[in-house]
Amino acid sequence: GASQLDEVHLTNRLREAIKSLLDNFTAILKAAKIEEESQIADNVAGEHSEQQMQVRAANMVRASEALLRLTGDIKECLILNDLPALHQQHSAYKAKLDEVNAVTEETLQKVQSILVKDLQELQENSLPRSYT
Repeated sequence: GASQLDEVHLTNRLREAIKSLLDNFTAILKAAKIEEESQIADNVAGEHSEQQMQVRAANMVRASEALLRLTGDIKECLILNDLPALHQQHSAYKAKLDEVNAVTEETLQKVQSILVKDLQELQENSLPRSYT
């Protein structure tokens, strides 16, 4: 269903972001290694290599931001797709409240009957004998 589609989409986004991070990190390491090995004296080549590393680092930042957005999307997806659990929790809470309500109603009826009985006794005992 829709949740499986969302899961596949989120998984693909995760793979793409991680792949981008790894590819760009690997490229930065290779560029640094080449520069170190050849001890490039040519300023133009050195600047180009440095510029490539900056672009790769920016790509890594974008991939990291994508991972952060993905984390938020996963949380949102979990919350929205867990409606059956929320409904079950709501139903259980409602059943508990209904039970408490029934017990309260029963107790109130008992108290009412006791009060009526006590009031009748009190009324019978407080009236002068001539009225009875």
